[in-house]
Amino acid sequence: MYRVEDSAIIPRMTTQASYIGRFAPSPTGALHAGSLLAALGPGVADAQDNIVPIEVRQLRDGQFNRVFVDVTVCNAAQQCRTVPNVNVDTGAVGLHLYRKALDGLDLDAVRDDAGRPLYHGSIFGMGPLWGPTHWAQVRLGQVATSQPIPIQLFDLPSPLESLPASFRGDDARQRFVKAGNGVLGISPRRHATHGYFAYAGAGDQASDSDWIPVVVDESLKLANPIGQFPAPYDTGSVIRLPDVDWGGGHKQVQGWLGLGIGAPTESLFRVGARKVSHELDKHGKFAAAIGERRFDVLVDSGSNVLMLDLDHLGIARCASIKSFYDVATLTPLALTVTAGANEIELARPLYVGPAAELEKSYSGYGVLPALAIGPYREGAPSVLGLPFFYGRTVATGLQGSANPFHDEVSASNPLLSFDVEETVSLDDDEVASVDDNDLATAPSSLPKSAHGFIVYTD
Repeated sequence: MYRVEDSAIIPRMTTQASYIGRFAPSPTGALHAGSLLAALGPGVADAQDNIVPIEVRQLRDGQFNRVFVDVTVCNAAQQCRTVPNVNVDTGAVGLHLYRKALDGLDLDAVRDDAGRPLYHGSIFGMGPLWGPTHWAQVRLGQVATSQPIPIQLFDLPSPLESLPASFRGDDARQRFVKAGNGVLGISPRRHATHGYFAYAGAGDQASDSDWIPVVVDESLKLANPIGQFPAPYDTGSVIRLPDVDWGGGHKQVQGWLGLGIGAPTESLFRVGARKVSHELDKHGKFAAAIGERRFDVLVDSGSNVLMLDLDHLGIARCASIKSFYDVATLTPLALTVTAGANEIELARPLYVGPAAELEKSYSGYGVLPALAIGPYREGAPSVLGLPFFYGRTVATGLQGSANPFHDEVSASNPLLSFDVEETVSLDDDEVASVDDNDLATAPSSLPKSAHGFIVYTD
C-alpha cells in the first residue's frame, strides 16, 4: 500500500477513538449485495457466496480512492464480529484490524515455541504498523478460512508503551485509525516474511531488552486469508469496479471482490473484453513503458493515486500540492506493457488531470481518478494504484497458483476451471487467443506461477 498524504490535499483530523461504522446510505443507495448482483446480470447470483460487495467512498475529509469491504473474524469459541470499512489492498499481505473495531471480541495470542506472544511490524506506504498477532478465523462473504490464521491487531499509540527502537521514528497507527478499520492484504504473497518480535517482558511496560527479534515458522506468520480459503477460492482474488468520470469525481462507486480465479469468478469478467496477463517478478512487478521511459510497475489497490515518473512528457508538478502532476486539461497516458513475448499498448488509457482544481472542486468526493504523483524519493516504486482499477476487472493470483491465462493476451476466452474432473473447451462463438498460445489447456498441465500473476480487462 502506498497512500499519498499531504496536508494541502488531506487536512489534518482529530483523533477518533471509536471505530468507523458501517456503510452509510448514499445518493446512489445503500450497499446491498442483492441489487448489485442483479445489476451484473445472469450468472453472478450463482457465485454470490464468494463474491462480496465493495465500495470506494470517503470516510473522512480529504480521503479519496480507497476501496472498502466488510470482514468477519471469529475466535476459538466461534464468537464472531463483522468489521466494516476494511481497506482492500492488493499490495499488502495479511489482515490488520483496529482492535476497537472488534467490539471486545477476545482472540487468542499467537505465541512462539517459548510461549512468548508475537508482535509484528508491518511496513506500508503510510508508515510502519505495529501490533500483536492473534488467531482468528477470517470470513469474506460466506467463505471462511479452513482454520484460524494469524492476523495483526493495532491500537492507538499510548504514551506508556515502549516499541522496539526500529519502530519509534514513524508510528503510523494513528494514521491507520483515521483511514478506516484496518487493511485486508491480498497481494500475491502468501505470508508476511519478516518483522516479527517476541515479547519477553512481564506486564504492559516494555523496555528495549523485552523485544526479541525472532524468525518464526510459516504457520505463525501473518497469512494472506485468500491462500487459507478452501478450494477453489484459494488461488487469488478478483476486483471489479465500474468506469468513472475521469474529468471529475464521484461521491462513491460500488463494485465487487471475488474469491478464486477461474470458474468461481468468471461472471466478473465482461463478455468480449480483452484480457491481459502478466507473470510477476519476485517483487510483484511487471514491465511497462510510457513513451520512451521504461519501468517495472506494481498494481496495487491500496495506493490511492498513480505513482509514475511523467517528467519526460513535460507535465508540470503542482505548485500548491507537493509531488502531484498538474495539467490544464485532462491528459491521457498511453501505457505499453509486456505480456509474455508481446509488447502491447493498452486500449484503455489512464489520465492525469488538474490536481489543484480537482482538490478545490471535488473536496467531498471519494473518487478522484485523474490524480498522479511523481517520484517522491530516489528509487520510489512505480505504482498503478486504484485509478487503474476503475472500469476494469483485475485478478491477483497467488504464488504457486496456476494461471489460466499463462502470460498472454486473450480476447473473450472463458476462464479455465481448476476442477480436474471437468474438461476444458472453447465454445464455438468464443474468440480464440489473439496470440499463438492455446489457453484451452487441461488444468493439470497449467504451470504454477512462482511469484504470482496479474490479469486485467482492457
